[in-house]
Amino acid sequence: MKNLVFKVFKKPFFGRFQVPWRWPENAEQSQWSRINLLSQSGANISALLSRCEGKAKGAILLAHPMGASAKGFWIRYGHAQLLRDAGYHVMVFDLNGFGESSSTNMDYPLDVLAAGQYLNKLFPKLNVAVMGASMGGAMSVCAMSDIDHPFKAAVIESAFPTLLHFWSRYPLPSLALKLSKVFYPPGERKLRPVLAAENLKGQPSMLLIYGSGDVFTPPKDGQQLNDALNKKTQTEFWVAEGAEHTHAYRQQPEEYAKRVLGFLDKELAA
Repeated sequence: MKNLVFKVFKKPFFGRFQVPWRWPENAEQSQWSRINLLSQSGANISALLSRCEGKAKGAILLAHPMGASAKGFWIRYGHAQLLRDAGYHVMVFDLNGFGESSSTNMDYPLDVLAAGQYLNKLFPKLNVAVMGASMGGAMSVCAMSDIDHPFKAAVIESAFPTLLHFWSRYPLPSLALKLSKVFYPPGERKLRPVLAAENLKGQPSMLLIYGSGDVFTPPKDGQQLNDALNKKTQTEFWVAEGAEHTHAYRQQPEEYAKRVLGFLDKELAA
């Protein structure tokens, strides 16, 4: 019954994206091995793992933005290959209710936490980082308020400081969020990145990326999150010129690679 309530609540937000998952056309499926793990959200989480060639510098968990491609986003747009070529093992996964993961509640940070802990156990001698975009980035920040998170560093792109910052332009989701703050305030607070920033654990270094062409999460919203995080840990803030929402790599590939790989090498490969 509880999961049915969440299923109905999720519809205005994610209904159009909850479709059967497909491999991206450019995916080399032989490079990926399937993983299934259990999240404390109660969901069965579907993930894919791809190992780099040679000695690894670290392992990166990739938390996807909202969209039908779910974990395939990182394969389709080349982020996963960029990281593998640079010497990192990578794991992509579907948040609950997206892609091939089962749908339970709205505790998405628990999905990030479960996937990160799995990756950490898989490679106990390597440092682990999380890379998240939009929803995946925001939920990754929230996950890092848990004392048991395994992340030494994070690359967060296009993450909103609060849910209402993103959804205020959409009447029905905005109304649902406002009602949730009245009838279930703990749930809304769990998903508020600026609040999670105040309770950040372990001081993971962060690179925050925003695009000057992003109309959904503009740099001024990102600055709010950066200011909150900077009180707890070391942060870097980059505005990618002309980049649209979650597409800094596609629109600034050389600068993106330089900044992201330089950051990860500094934080993980030592």
